[in-house]
Amino acid sequence: MLLVRDYSIQHNYRTLDISENLFHKALSCVLKGETHFHVKNKNGPSFDLEYVNNQKWCESFPEYPYSPLFRREPLYPPYYMYDENDKDKICFDILDGIERIWFEEVNEYTVVITGIVLKYTDIAVLWNDKRIKWFYPKEEKIQITYEAQGDEKTLRVHRAFKPSAFDCDFLNMDQVVLFHHFFVYQWLTDLPLDKVKYAEILVAKSEGIGSILTCYTRTRNFLSRFGLEVTLQAGSSRYPDHVIEKYFAIKMTPEDSNEDNTIYITNYYGILFTKMLRLAHEREFGLELMNPGFIDEMKEYSDVIMKGKRMLGVLLRGSDYITSEMSGTSAPAAVESAVPKIREWMDEYGYDGIILATEDADILSKMKAAFPGKIRVVSQVRYSITDFERENVITISELDSIKYSGTDYDVFLEDSLVNYFYALYMISMCESFMYSGESGGMAMAKALNGGKYKKMYSFAEGKEVDE
Repeated sequence: MLLVRDYSIQHNYRTLDISENLFHKALSCVLKGETHFHVKNKNGPSFDLEYVNNQKWCESFPEYPYSPLFRREPLYPPYYMYDENDKDKICFDILDGIERIWFEEVNEYTVVITGIVLKYTDIAVLWNDKRIKWFYPKEEKIQITYEAQGDEKTLRVHRAFKPSAFDCDFLNMDQVVLFHHFFVYQWLTDLPLDKVKYAEILVAKSEGIGSILTCYTRTRNFLSRFGLEVTLQAGSSRYPDHVIEKYFAIKMTPEDSNEDNTIYITNYYGILFTKMLRLAHEREFGLELMNPGFIDEMKEYSDVIMKGKRMLGVLLRGSDYITSEMSGTSAPAAVESAVPKIREWMDEYGYDGIILATEDADILSKMKAAFPGKIRVVSQVRYSITDFERENVITISELDSIKYSGTDYDVFLEDSLVNYFYALYMISMCESFMYSGESGGMAMAKALNGGKYKKMYSFAEGKEVDE
């Protein structure tokens, strides 16, 4: 991103003329190593441009999540190249329901987005910064106002980083996140979207099966408007391909896929933190993705365990959600804070017991102590925080690879996958559902339930939630 700075007479930077092509000219020089430019301004005083890396800019603010999971690879591309005139590959979804957009500060991204909004929409453009007139001197539709309305029809674009992508507040955004929403399709591929046949996902070895399936289904929903077939890169996940294909209707990338007909998604986080994925209306996961025989086995098991009883489903993620310092709507809930609300629902609605899904041995122990004789769980390998500390690792996948190897590892992965879904299926058969925060398991439990939960509660948000 190019920031607008006061003109510095103490430096001898390359001089550019203000024009419609100003930012593209500067970015072409950024690719050669330059980071500062003088700009000769015919519409006002001359000024400087300073290039900053999008990811580093975001991370420099304390509001940016500390979790190492969000710092191991860039979430926000540098966007050295983009085309604000290619309407077919500009995503306008972030503007759904918006009547006004208010910008706080002039910079490359807010200037470009202003042009797009003026050219392609009827949305009112409000500005806190009079310098916008340097770039649109004759544009009468731009209104200068120093305060933005605080309603759901106004999109407010702030000068500082706003964690909108993490807390799902898409009415308050910073310029980098907003720019990414507009140009995400151009970041994904240079190909004309009507020529693309496949979208291949590269799955990180650290991802569990829940994350893989939500990644697959969210991407499929996200790209459904283009009629693409979403596939997984063969051998990319930690699960053997034949295991995934055994239980789920997911395809690996076919042989006719090539660079002329395929989008390669190597950084899923880059699309995850957009409104289009975080607030997708489509169901993220459904029984249609599962092998019918597997469904029958889970139903039979669930019927035996639940025996027609009224049960409360509780999903409490701990372990690597704690070690990776997940925050916002994905924050793990401490048992001590969750127990009072769980007990309130148990007493008020008279549930016969609790179906608990957790991978955390400490959480299971504390829940059993809090609700003696009421907890039902699927048998599975669970870890405590001390296991992570002893091995100095962050994710469950790292612990698994330390404990198991070779064919034992493959057998363990299949067993853990089956047990994981048995637990989620039973959760989906409960009358009501309480969960620590957003996770792959939460999304799948909701989807498997099909909107039949009587009540739901998110501990991370501290409130009841709708489907």
